[in-house]
Amino acid sequence: MDPLSEVIRQSKPRSITVGATDVGGDTAIRFPAHEGAYLYCVESGACVLQVEGDDELMGLGAGDCVVLPSGRSFVLATDPHLQPVDAAVVFDGRPNGSVAAYRGGGRCLMFAAHFEFESGFSRFLLSGLDTVVRVNDAEAKETLREAINQMIDELQRGRPGCEVVVDHLAHIALVKILRFHLAEVAHGRTGWLYALADSRMGAAIAAMHDAPSRRWTVATLASASAMSRTAFATRFKTTVGKAPMDYLTQLRMLMAAKRLAEPGARVSVVAQDLGYESESSFSAAFKRAMGMPPRRYAQSAMHGVSLPNPVNPIGGSGDS
Repeated sequence: MDPLSEVIRQSKPRSITVGATDVGGDTAIRFPAHEGAYLYCVESGACVLQVEGDDELMGLGAGDCVVLPSGRSFVLATDPHLQPVDAAVVFDGRPNGSVAAYRGGGRCLMFAAHFEFESGFSRFLLSGLDTVVRVNDAEAKETLREAINQMIDELQRGRPGCEVVVDHLAHIALVKILRFHLAEVAHGRTGWLYALADSRMGAAIAAMHDAPSRRWTVATLASASAMSRTAFATRFKTTVGKAPMDYLTQLRMLMAAKRLAEPGARVSVVAQDLGYESESSFSAAFKRAMGMPPRRYAQSAMHGVSLPNPVNPIGGSGDS
């Protein structure tokens, strides 16, 4: 199983807000802190991007695509020296899927998509990424340029079914940017996503995603990676940032949280399906990761209460 595909599939965007804006004149727009991730693709012209907390001004030109996964507020501007206008002033009341001109247009035309996710898997995916994920490879940018043109063309023409087409194209663009980003910067980065670029670590991660209920040990995972136990454990910790069994615990807790949020979920069944010998051992692991027992979590989900995400669960042993 391809772990990246699975995590993206499990994240399931609950909504995608899309649109294109043709900005004219000297403009600066501030966007508030947000859940999920923003995708911006410049079709023509140029602007600069600055994310809250970063001093750097990032220039964006035609063909550039970026993903903003941190949730921080940010400013897009054709003139970074201007006092930014709140995005609500510019975009409130604008229908989803629209193409609009601001200040007459003609300076910078860009496509935007805001992905809001429903699953803890999304934080598992987004939390390890850079504040701004950008593709620099010329060939990759050309591939993305084709997607930008298609999305804007669909929005401008407004043909039947265009919203579905644009949603799918935006989702594809998001996945491709992550893939290209991984190929460009994986060397020297820490995290499960970057570890996929290492064929041996990728094999171990894929094995856990493919069979999370299996009684994995460091030794059996090392075998799946064609490495000695000691070398594998050291390399996994270095590249992923946590021990193999801690990663497996995190994966299981993500799956458990998703299952328990579904109507009619039974703790005993979830425990068994995820490879726990007893409901009590599963409940103990879940409480360590989530801060609450699984039955309480399921009840909270049923009543629409905001739930924690097991991004960094406590527990698991790196020595099994």
